[in-house]
Amino acid sequence: MTMRQRFPKIAPMSLRPAHRIPRRFMRPVSAATKRLVARRHGRRLKERVGSRFRFWSRGVQRNMEGWKRSFLRWAAVAAIGLTILTVGILIFSPIGRIEEVRVVRTDPRLDIEEVLRTLSPLFGRYLVAISTREVRQLLDEKFRDIKSLDVSKRYPSQLQVRIELDPLVAQVKTLDPDGGTTGTGVTIGFLTERGTYSAAGTETGSGSLPLLQVVDWGIRPEPGALLITPEFFHTMRNAEEILRTQFGQTVSRRTVYLRAQEFHFTVLGIGLWFDVKTPLEDQLQRYRTFLQGVGLPFAKEYVDLRISDKVIYK
Repeated sequence: MTMRQRFPKIAPMSLRPAHRIPRRFMRPVSAATKRLVARRHGRRLKERVGSRFRFWSRGVQRNMEGWKRSFLRWAAVAAIGLTILTVGILIFSPIGRIEEVRVVRTDPRLDIEEVLRTLSPLFGRYLVAISTREVRQLLDEKFRDIKSLDVSKRYPSQLQVRIELDPLVAQVKTLDPDGGTTGTGVTIGFLTERGTYSAAGTETGSGSLPLLQVVDWGIRPEPGALLITPEFFHTMRNAEEILRTQFGQTVSRRTVYLRAQEFHFTVLGIGLWFDVKTPLEDQLQRYRTFLQGVGLPFAKEYVDLRISDKVIYK
């Protein structure tokens, strides 16, 4: 008999899934047995605590993620609601509209009532829609001697404007073409740094400004109009400074001819005639040559320095 015949082949049997033994068939386990099993097969206290902590932290993390999603959802809803409310207030509510314009005076020359009339188109508009550029455009149409402008918004309804004007550089007296003064002959205006005409000056400091007698002015200058270009006035100031520092001569009178673009200085009773078409250095060099060759005492009325190849004096 062979081995295969002695032990017949047994067909494999499928295992049924394991189930917990019913409680009534379980043996009671004593406390000593539990301690023995815990010592041999149980985990350490540190491992049990770590496991508990990881379980608790995962639960907290899941809760935090849920709270975060809820918070973001409600924050988005609140932001949309506030946006709709703000747009509604801006469109349908008078809150935020300009009801008052306050002008901060920095110079006595500033006419606050005229500024308010100029800015009157801004009343009733929303503060958020007003820009400094728009305010500057409105004021530049009326005031041409504004040096700096500061616009601030005081919610809910006030617009504050601080205006600084160009400083005054000279007093202006207009003369008739024949040399006579117009009107009473008193000083009637001032010249700003940018060459605009101002009818009013400051209470202090105006008396120390140089006096310009303007001839051949045509139409009487209006406040804010360009009277003398800054380049013209700068040339005059340079010529006067050079006469004082290099020649030791003080100018006692300054006359400006607008149409001819000339200016005449009176030095020691003698008139010096300049123009702005010829370089100032060339005219001063001709005057230096005249002083070295002829001398100022030989001139009785004037010295004409405008002609390029000669000096005419009388």
